[in-house]
Amino acid sequence: MRQLVAGDSRVNGVGLSRASGRWSVKVNVVDDADHPDLPTAVDGVPVRVTAVGRISARAS
Repeated sequence: MRQLVAGDSRVNGVGLSRASGRWSVKVNVVDDADHPDLPTAVDGVPVRVTAVGRISARAS
């Protein structure tokens, strides 16, 4: 999955997520209406795409 989205500015991150007792690959994107075409599953593990907006560093 990481290779599929590498360098795509529409993607903020890729990780694992657990919901309802099942693991999934979670892809965080900037905008739900504009994200790369992704498979619905990878090796049988579902892929979830979640719009989280633009992520930026904040001074503490």
